[in-house]
Amino acid sequence: MIGDEYFQLRTRLSTELQRLAGLIRDLGGDAESAAIAENLIASLRDPFVFVVVGEVNVGKSTFLNALFGQDFSRTGVVPTTDKILFFKHGDRQQIVPVTPTLDEVHVPSDFLRDFHIVDTPGTNSIENEHQEITERFVPVADLVIFVFSAMNPWGASAWQFLDKVHKHWMRHVIFILQQCDLRSTEEIQVITDYMAQLTSQRYGQHFPIFAVSAKKAYLARSSGLDRERLLEDSGFLPLESHISSLVGHNAARLHKMAGTTRLARQLLENLRQSVESTAADSRRALALIQEFITERELQVDRTLKKILPALDATGRDYHECCLLVAGMAEHVLSTKRAFEKNGEEDEDFGGHRKDSLDHRLFQDLQHRTGDRWRQVGIILEEDFLQYARFLHVQGRGTLFAHDAPLPVDADADLRRLFSVHMDSTMRRFVLGLKLDEALEPGLRKARRRARWVPWLLLPVLAAIGAAWWFDGPLGAAIAGGGGLLLAGFAFLITQTALNHTRGLLMDRLEESSELLRDMLHRQIHSDVENLFSRFLPLLAPAQEEAARRAQEMSSQTGRIADLARSLGEFEQSLRA
Repeated sequence: MIGDEYFQLRTRLSTELQRLAGLIRDLGGDAESAAIAENLIASLRDPFVFVVVGEVNVGKSTFLNALFGQDFSRTGVVPTTDKILFFKHGDRQQIVPVTPTLDEVHVPSDFLRDFHIVDTPGTNSIENEHQEITERFVPVADLVIFVFSAMNPWGASAWQFLDKVHKHWMRHVIFILQQCDLRSTEEIQVITDYMAQLTSQRYGQHFPIFAVSAKKAYLARSSGLDRERLLEDSGFLPLESHISSLVGHNAARLHKMAGTTRLARQLLENLRQSVESTAADSRRALALIQEFITERELQVDRTLKKILPALDATGRDYHECCLLVAGMAEHVLSTKRAFEKNGEEDEDFGGHRKDSLDHRLFQDLQHRTGDRWRQVGIILEEDFLQYARFLHVQGRGTLFAHDAPLPVDADADLRRLFSVHMDSTMRRFVLGLKLDEALEPGLRKARRRARWVPWLLLPVLAAIGAAWWFDGPLGAAIAGGGGLLLAGFAFLITQTALNHTRGLLMDRLEESSELLRDMLHRQIHSDVENLFSRFLPLLAPAQEEAARRAQEMSSQTGRIADLARSLGEFEQSLRA
């Protein structure tokens, strides 16, 4: 393929530019850089322009078919015309008139993606079009191919056309002596020598001259029979080598590649700086968010430490309340109450009445601690708002916009809810003690024993009477003493049951003090932690995003470094 070396370079650079465009897209580069990268890719696809000039019937079409190995200008595909035909790639074959003397011919041939061919009518029939060809196509042509017939290379019109080509543009000109298979080797040598002498005298320079047989070259490429011999005889191999050299060493194209590479490296450097800046910003944001999270945890600890004195004071209040309840229990567990009538028994244990021990303990504790926990609620709210303000000041521009309001507001009912939680916790705890139920078994047992005393009176009186009858006063006195001992014993076992119940009550109250503290501490810790956890839905996602972004940017630096290395190596290959 003609120009393989150049097209390999172009493909390599295009691949690197595709990688650059992909990096810009993946890393969220600015729209301008993305557009520049896409434009650089598109600019590499600029095809080479070959202008083919020659008289009618010198075999220009056959030459082009042989040169590119495709019959793109065969008779019937493009109608014979005296117009200039500009061949370019198209999805379907069509002719698009451009001017009265110029038609664009779209052909779905792959080589036309890289080469645009300007096929002129015979120079002996385009006198009026000379100016358009020379002014419109020759200046931009990468190569101007003058095709002469080996049978008559001295046609005046072709040489007159060459006279009109500006001297500056003649560096792109080559001569093709077509149909050389119709002449002997000696004749071809004479003709080429004379053409070289003539151009030197007439234009002061030598043009490359190639004697070829397009017919043999086309047969070699289309039929595949005896290909190497036909190509060798056709003279196309040195021609193709020369054209490939012109394509591969086209100064303007190589300079454009070098400029494209430099611009690509600049875009990549800008992207690298942007990535490093984004990675640094992400790391700073991550560190800042971690600071916010640490400060939140410290604030929770500080708030809990502020509440601990209230917890200690509540413990002392509870101890005093327990002493009060113990005094009430002394009355309930008195011997007098044990000997009261059974009707009063039912009133003592009829649910949680207002004078029940559980109710009185809770009421007294609530009265002593209510104001204290409301004050603690105020402290809790102030600490919450203080952290919210800290987060607002330090997190502007990182977590939220500079003009954003406080990220989290305290609820209007925060204090009340905290007091309700503490009140509910103490209620659940006190009612869970079930003091009245704890006293009931002992008191019932004492009362059952107290009931024996009335039943002992009749036997004692009977014993005294009998002793009086049989032994007189001394016997009655002894019987009375025994009765007193029996009554004393009944009283003693009743008092023992009451004392045991008092002991159980005092043990329960003493043990409950530490249990209450633990229960209140857990409730306080839960309320404080839950309150400050309101900031986590703001901090946690931001932390995850900053960590993800920092990791992503760090991982992309390798891609950037690899592409920078590839572009540097490509730039070195252009200089070689």
